[in-house]
Amino acid sequence: MKKKIKHRIEYILFLGFGFIVRLLPVSALHHAAALMVDILYPLLKKRRNVAMQNLFNAYPEKSRKELEKIARGSFKSVTAALLELLWVPRFTVETLKRFIVIENPDFLLNTVASGKGCVLISAHFGNWELNALVTKSHLAVPCIAVEKVQSNPLIHKCIHEYRKKFGAIVLPMELSIREILKTLQAGGAVAMAVDQAAAKESVGVEFFGRVVPTFQGPAVFSLRTGAPILIGLAVRQADGTYRVMFHKVPSDDLDGASEKNIVELTQRHIKLTEQLIREHPEQWMWMHKRWKHVPDRVYIPL
Repeated sequence: MKKKIKHRIEYILFLGFGFIVRLLPVSALHHAAALMVDILYPLLKKRRNVAMQNLFNAYPEKSRKELEKIARGSFKSVTAALLELLWVPRFTVETLKRFIVIENPDFLLNTVASGKGCVLISAHFGNWELNALVTKSHLAVPCIAVEKVQSNPLIHKCIHEYRKKFGAIVLPMELSIREILKTLQAGGAVAMAVDQAAAKESVGVEFFGRVVPTFQGPAVFSLRTGAPILIGLAVRQADGTYRVMFHKVPSDDLDGASEKNIVELTQRHIKLTEQLIREHPEQWMWMHKRWKHVPDRVYIPL
């Protein structure tokens, strides 16, 4: 009963905050996010510690001041992404196309036209939620988006509807494996973000200098169906809009879904993801415990 009451209160607050956010023009949301973080950042000690620990591990050569700048930028980026998610009910195809631009759409269209489908990998970078919408809204490519179920079922149902707004099929991973394979075999696309913490027994590959358990799903799906893996991150621009560039993960030399090939392809797409994050580190979600299964470097908390 207490949990239901808690969920109901959270849901009412979620709806109320979303209503306020949608009163703002979408172009103002990144400014609103920056203001919110400037006010709340000193209070977020626990998450700041996580972000700084992750950054210290990833960039041991950088000064504390440099890492603090990236950490604060990361909080602003994630906050902007969440505000923009709340704004989704106001988006139309036309406004979304102006807000998030695909720089090489033919790259994805030609890949899908080959009949093999494609595995689209994103990360919790820039705005991953809007990034998941564009395959269907911008290019009319059939797409399944794999989602993580939220702990509050009322909020999850609302966010789930936002993600489906432009026609994508959205499923949790544990219920979607058969549909993913069917979609890829039919020449469609499957979108997923696989940069967060995986189970301890998952495939271990190097990410920012340390071997960490990593989801092997994209590599398995690609090697089993012949669908190539494309990575496309929505990079936030100075005016708050986004640009997406698709990159192909090389796999032509890998034949079959052997354990060795799965590990190799997983390492390749993680390495490319890391390279793209390094170009704009302040846009990645550093406050997530990505390396919780591996030891940290020595670090003095805030």
